[in-house]
Amino acid sequence: MAFKDFSIQLILRILGMAISLGLFFYLAFAYDLLFTLIIIALLFFLQAYELWHYQMRLLRETRKFLEGVRFEDYSTRFELAQSGQAFAKLEQEFLKLLQKLKNAKNTGDQHQEVLKLVLENVSLGLILIDQEGKVVFSNEKCTELLGVPVFKDWQKMRDRLPSLAQAIGDFSFTGRKTWNLEQNGKNEEFYLDLRHIKVSDQELHLISLGTIRNVIEEKEINAWHRLIRILAHEVMNSVTPVVSLSETLSTMLYDQGQLKKASDLDEDLMKDIGEGLNTINRRSKGMLSFVEEYRKLSQIPAPQNALVSIKQLFEDCIALMQKQADEKGVKLSFQVDQSRLAIEADQKMIEQVLINLIKNALAAMDGQGEGKIELRAKLGDEGVIIEVEDNGEGIDSELLPQIFIPFFTTRKNGSGIGLSLSKNIMKLHHGDLRVQSKAGEGTVFSLCFCENR
Repeated sequence: MAFKDFSIQLILRILGMAISLGLFFYLAFAYDLLFTLIIIALLFFLQAYELWHYQMRLLRETRKFLEGVRFEDYSTRFELAQSGQAFAKLEQEFLKLLQKLKNAKNTGDQHQEVLKLVLENVSLGLILIDQEGKVVFSNEKCTELLGVPVFKDWQKMRDRLPSLAQAIGDFSFTGRKTWNLEQNGKNEEFYLDLRHIKVSDQELHLISLGTIRNVIEEKEINAWHRLIRILAHEVMNSVTPVVSLSETLSTMLYDQGQLKKASDLDEDLMKDIGEGLNTINRRSKGMLSFVEEYRKLSQIPAPQNALVSIKQLFEDCIALMQKQADEKGVKLSFQVDQSRLAIEADQKMIEQVLINLIKNALAAMDGQGEGKIELRAKLGDEGVIIEVEDNGEGIDSELLPQIFIPFFTTRKNGSGIGLSLSKNIMKLHHGDLRVQSKAGEGTVFSLCFCENR
């Protein structure tokens, strides 16, 4: 609307100039009226000046608006309203736009402040570096971990911490590295993560670093808490009935604090006492068995490594477990990508791991028709991978994070140490035991033997 009014004003001024110019030429050729021509010429120049002033006023106020946007001066005031309704409406539009830009900037500043607070309070040290080697951002945690201020020039950081610069290199890697820093006579081990971010055609390098000690301590504390909960649960399950039964037997043998005479104990009472003692004996043996299982878990001998043929390993395991599989109607099979594939390991220990996994798979297929368990071996990117796959009931996603915790079990007669023992055996071989499972579809356990040990 403001632009339409401005256009009308501009057209009227140009039309007035055109009329004055036409009248000047008409009178100049038709009549000899010198004074009148001078008056019309002055009127024409006056109209031209007024049009120029009209345009310059608009140009001046528009420049003032653009400078206000450029320098983020949202308090800029204009002098357009006094020049007519068209300019007044334009001034209102300028003010509305400045207010919107001001609100957008305030919102952006708030978001930036929140983001800065978040980055300052994370437990990781963060450094953001641009292509020119300038440090765009670093948080206080980074200064705390490194023990030195983070310079704005990466080259100065390289000079101050050459070991860090050597670990980072030319920013060509992506992923995680470890790095050792000696501070005050102490050697601290860090992990470094490097990510590459592209913003407006500019590549930025984000370095995040943290102490491995803190990560390990946190994981250890969580593991101990989970283990203590399970140990407490198992101990209470065994001790509570023993205590209760002992109190019951005590009431049978004592009367008002005095031990009863043998002649006062009838046959039924003696029978009840005998059953109670048998129960206490059975629960005590259960506790001893529990402690023995714990001892096995905590005292695994060092592996006696030798070159082990995987094909022969599979054949031996299947020979040992074939009878149990046949009894449950489960088909046992194996597949090896390369017949000469071998690993450097303790054969008896790895056999124990495979047997534990096969037993668990058989238990998962109780009452299931057409059960299948397949052992597979292949050469992966990290090294040799042995897989044990079954088509059993699978493991619920909520239980997956807990299956390697000692004494955790979902089976009524399970000890809960098979998988944790197997995991520890793989750790002793500088490998890992991993699992993939989906409830109702089966489970795959992977024994990963890393080449670079």
